[in-house]
Amino acid sequence: MATKRKYGYYLKGNNIAIIEEGLGSGLCSLSGYNTQTACEDAGGTWTSNGVSVDDGQYRSPIVTIEGGLEIQYAYSPTFNLQSTGAEGTDFHRFLGWGSDGTNLLFFTFAASDYYSLSSLFAADDWVYVSGSGRWSGLHQVKSTGAATGILTLKTRCNLRPSKITVDGTFATDETYNGDSAAFDMDIEAFKDAQAHRSTSYIFITDENDNAANKGLFSLSSDTTSGELTVNNRITIDADGDYTSTAAAFTAQADDTSTFYNAFYEQISVYEGVEVLSGASAETFELDISRYQANALVYYLKAKLAEDAGDMDKREFFMREFKRQLEKGVSALKRGPYMVQGFKEMR
Repeated sequence: MATKRKYGYYLKGNNIAIIEEGLGSGLCSLSGYNTQTACEDAGGTWTSNGVSVDDGQYRSPIVTIEGGLEIQYAYSPTFNLQSTGAEGTDFHRFLGWGSDGTNLLFFTFAASDYYSLSSLFAADDWVYVSGSGRWSGLHQVKSTGAATGILTLKTRCNLRPSKITVDGTFATDETYNGDSAAFDMDIEAFKDAQAHRSTSYIFITDENDNAANKGLFSLSSDTTSGELTVNNRITIDADGDYTSTAAAFTAQADDTSTFYNAFYEQISVYEGVEVLSGASAETFELDISRYQANALVYYLKAKLAEDAGDMDKREFFMREFKRQLEKGVSALKRGPYMVQGFKEMR
């Protein structure tokens, strides 16, 4: 017996959320039985509902629906993605994200050194991001970071801690130690702020250009004060695969480096985005139905009539505007349309 469930939805900005009504703890395949024990004792099959509280209130569904739910909706886009998906041309892979204290940063690193972004992006470019649980969507480039593998976006990201720049020593046991008590304190505060994460990551930029000491690294749970210890380095190889290998620092004393608080995610960034703003607004193609297009024409005519003081025409065009919207909604109905005929009288 199929389970009876009742769903609803609500809108928040451009998002749609599905909610389920509490209809009781379950249903019996036999009529007249309202508890699981009574149902099964009578030879029936008891099916639990997703929401077990029979209070008529809507809440988030908690049971997987076999076959899923089909949602039909209409929308008006604000951008079109025209990327061809050609890697290195208008499609790029990134290792994760962080912050400079003000703006959102994306980090990338090739198999053995920084991946230069200066020829791939330009300030004010629009990009579309996927693969990030938090930052997927439309963003605008602020600066490319040249050869540091850091793409800076105009999106605000006030991450604390965001980064530290300290003087210290890289050692071949994959540690970095501050060269003074002040730098040790900076390193320790930076570590402590990430202690709540199961695995912490950092992105290192190294002024002395030692390739082995740069890139995205996972941190160990090292408790030595003023010292950072790394485990693995994550890179993107020539085939576009994300690779994690044991870190192998090159010894370097008196080194000034910047450490970014990083979050590892396999992020895809697409160029070739047409945005409904500025000069492109005149040629932007709106993905709307014929009924919606007709409604838009009638609405504009109504506004023109209102400006001219012709209220009769305004009311006429507003009625047509609403009729077109109603037709658009009716077109989404599924199932047969029933027509009632009339008996001919003789």
